[in-house]
Amino acid sequence: MRTTLGLSLSAVLLLGGAGLLQAADDADVQAVLDKAIKAHGGTEKPAKLKAATIKVKGKFYGTGTPIDYTGEFNFQLPDKSKLFIEGEFMGQKFSFTQVLAGDKGWESMAGMTQDLDKEKLEEAKESLYGREVGTLVPLTGKGFTVTLVGESKVGDRPAVGLRVSSKGHRDINLYFDKDKGLLLKVEKTVKDFMAGGKEVQEETMFSDYKEVEGLQRPTKAVIKRDGKDYVDSETTEEKLTEKLDDDVFSKP
Repeated sequence: MRTTLGLSLSAVLLLGGAGLLQAADDADVQAVLDKAIKAHGGTEKPAKLKAATIKVKGKFYGTGTPIDYTGEFNFQLPDKSKLFIEGEFMGQKFSFTQVLAGDKGWESMAGMTQDLDKEKLEEAKESLYGREVGTLVPLTGKGFTVTLVGESKVGDRPAVGLRVSSKGHRDINLYFDKDKGLLLKVEKTVKDFMAGGKEVQEETMFSDYKEVEGLQRPTKAVIKRDGKDYVDSETTEEKLTEKLDDDVFSKP
């Protein structure tokens, strides 16, 4: 009888303790998220300004030889995006375009245009999903599980991490400046089609925030894949709006 009572009491205490720990974790997650949302400009404007045109320049390291490029990225959340880049490689000028428009997509290079295959289409969707998560707006609603990753450093800045999980998508880790609340780094798994479509670990570090339409937006990004340099990007111009013209995403 004493054994049964002892076991029952232990179970109650353990379960109660687990509940308290869960409540504490939830409170910590909410505190980090609230601070980050406030630091970036709240949820009202990001929820309204779901489209953007971003002009960029930088270096691409994916070929093993650094390539200078310029380009433009357009997106209309939640399901439209367009990437255009141009540059010069081994003395030859090139341009590349990739478009996602709902459940369809296409890409063009060297004058040839073709539809995205299933794997590339899904990866384009996953990439845009990551951008939407980065606005932080969806994390305040249903369909997401957000947990603490813990504290670390991004560069010389103390940071705290959150892991975002959602059915049908890969997990994403977001690291925020512990003091300022700004997003410093994103970690996720991506498919590298220049390496045969294998999955690699990608980390993107953000810096040099500036105000755009009342929101704090990073103007520099450094991307590494499996620890190797992949892209250095600098935003030269960014415009946020409620909607882009459908022609932006139309196929030529």
